[in-house]
Amino acid sequence: MERVENLELQVQELLKLLEAAKQLNSNLEIEEVFQNILLQMVTMVGAEAGTLWVLDQDGEEIKVVAAYGESADKIVNIRLKKDEGIAGKVIMSGEPVLIRNVQEHPDWSNRVDESSGFVTKSMITVPLTVKGKVLGSLQLLNKKQCEFFNEADVSLAVALASQSAMALHNSQMYDELQQMFLSMIRTLAKVLDARDPYTAGHSERVANYSVWIAGKLGMAADKKKELYKAALLHDVGKIGIPDDILRKPDRLTTEEYEAIKLHTVVGADILSNMEPKRAMADVIQTARSHHERIDGSGYPDGLKGNEISLFARIVGVADTFDAMTTARSYSKGMPYSDAAEELIRCKDTLFDSAIVDAFTTVLAESEYDLAKYEADHKKEYRL
Repeated sequence: MERVENLELQVQELLKLLEAAKQLNSNLEIEEVFQNILLQMVTMVGAEAGTLWVLDQDGEEIKVVAAYGESADKIVNIRLKKDEGIAGKVIMSGEPVLIRNVQEHPDWSNRVDESSGFVTKSMITVPLTVKGKVLGSLQLLNKKQCEFFNEADVSLAVALASQSAMALHNSQMYDELQQMFLSMIRTLAKVLDARDPYTAGHSERVANYSVWIAGKLGMAADKKKELYKAALLHDVGKIGIPDDILRKPDRLTTEEYEAIKLHTVVGADILSNMEPKRAMADVIQTARSHHERIDGSGYPDGLKGNEISLFARIVGVADTFDAMTTARSYSKGMPYSDAAEELIRCKDTLFDSAIVDAFTTVLAESEYDLAKYEADHKKEYRL
């Protein structure tokens, strides 16, 4: 219990940090920031193309995280050693470099051109520096309407790079905090699931199923990430359920079942103490309402139809499917196909019809090989 409480406090602190970081920049999705930085630089300096290089987390390699111009799609994710090529040398030195003819330069690494088919003639490379730390470098390639770049172009690129570096720094910090936050949530979910040997991995599976459903419903990527977090924490209220009830190997009595039902209220109460509340609204509602049912027969509030939040309706289907297919001491667990039929049978009474249709489509398309489906779709919601 102490471990769970410590994790709750850490999650709360991370939420505060995330909210603070979000105020530093109006656009913090890191891939968009990369591309926006590059587009601004290419446009202002008048280059044909450009690449944005950043150091990896270990500081041993640099990679292209954004590219603009001909063959851009072939350049992204190319990696070099940290001191390889002109991009690496600029990152190591922290000094801008103007090269009028790259083919004559001793540090030119032709590997990128060979990979992309692009022909680099002239180049400006500037460091992206914040508080004395070089985060990466930005290369501008081939001056439009002129043969070569000049010193005025370098001065403009350096001025723009100083602004861009701060945006990059803010976005990287926010991205790291997001990863830490999600890691803490996953750890908390695993600790909760470990209290009941029959539900090991339950929260992660429900989160995966929920995101797959959302994908079929056309939910935006940022909302799917929020859904994933909410689904991971949907059973957090089981912290307050005694072990002798939660881990009981036999079927529950009526009184014990009523105690179990309280986990929805307890979970919402725990999560409602976290700040900022607007960042937790969907998570709180999902924890409280994932056992509500379309016909009003669910708990704790007897909500009907669209009175139940979309996240809660999705998690309700995913949670029920996992419960039906998980082996327990008194049940082997249904085959996936049988559980799918049961969901279909309960459409428009217990479960939202569109959500059931979305999930059964996933099951059919995967031919009930959910491990493979998970491996193929992780990028949809992982940070």
